[in-house]
Amino acid sequence: MRFQGLLSEWNPDVGCGRIRPLGGGEEVFVALAAFPTEGEGPRLDEPLSFEVVTGQDGRKRAVRLARLATLHPALREATGAGQVRVRRAQKKRRLGLVAGAVIAGLLVVGAVSLWPAQKPADVSAALRR
Repeated sequence: MRFQGLLSEWNPDVGCGRIRPLGGGEEVFVALAAFPTEGEGPRLDEPLSFEVVTGQDGRKRAVRLARLATLHPALREATGAGQVRVRRAQKKRRLGLVAGAVIAGLLVVGAVSLWPAQKPADVSAALRR
């Protein structure tokens, strides 16, 4: 029996991830070998069609994957796929920008406070040499 779902998690270093079925239920493990060889590599929130088999260890895994046409945005929002991940990414981005601004400000303040103040007379005497 074929199911449809979205790739909800992917670890490129290991070559495996999880698929969230559109009808609900627990996520299913998927390995890189199950993906079609033509086209791009796995992408998060990619719509997939797949079959589920139970391995010798008793765990379910997706096999014989097929890529589906892009889902309608309303359906993707209804499943909630990616919304939490997008919010986390936005929060990390804002935090990174704030941290970068604070560090840059501290560097400027430190440089100004540590920079040796020279009197105008000292500058002209140094230039005459």
